[in-house]
Amino acid sequence: MKKSLSLLLVGAVLSACTVADIETPPIPITPNDPSASVGIDVYGRARSRGNPVPRFRGQNTVAVRTNGKQGDGGFGELVGTPCSLDSGIYKARFQTPANIVVPDYGPNSPALFVRCVHPDQRAASATVNAFNLTAQQRGAGAAGGGILGAIIVGAVNAAVTDPNKDEFAYPPITLQLK
Repeated sequence: MKKSLSLLLVGAVLSACTVADIETPPIPITPNDPSASVGIDVYGRARSRGNPVPRFRGQNTVAVRTNGKQGDGGFGELVGTPCSLDSGIYKARFQTPANIVVPDYGPNSPALFVRCVHPDQRAASATVNAFNLTAQQRGAGAAGGGILGAIIVGAVNAAVTDPNKDEFAYPPITLQLK
């Protein structure tokens, strides 16, 4: 409970900050086994052979940023921090801020481990999971309906949630370098 409350507070504080658009081109992932992949679909060849692997639903973009102490003593976004992303089945190397293009496998999307190390050796890492975007959007609609609206939407969510049909996404990742 404490952890989710602190994550909520951190998210609220970070969402209040204005961030600039990421102007660099999106960075595609590199499959760990390129011979088994079709583009960014790391299961493409196995699927074409009839193997039971996660369904490819297209691609998602994950924004990755780093914040920390700047040279002038202030705190803000750090540009050019080297980072790596690893899901166990694909990886990427990039500098922040960056948009990383990842395959979308819906509820079977792997967790992403991101690690960034600033040249002065400050480092941070995070592991993020894909979340059910469809269920979250339904829940957000209930917020304006009061307690009764939330109960009704919660019951509808429980009845109509189908992870195989719902959309999933990764949250934006912002690492705080210390």
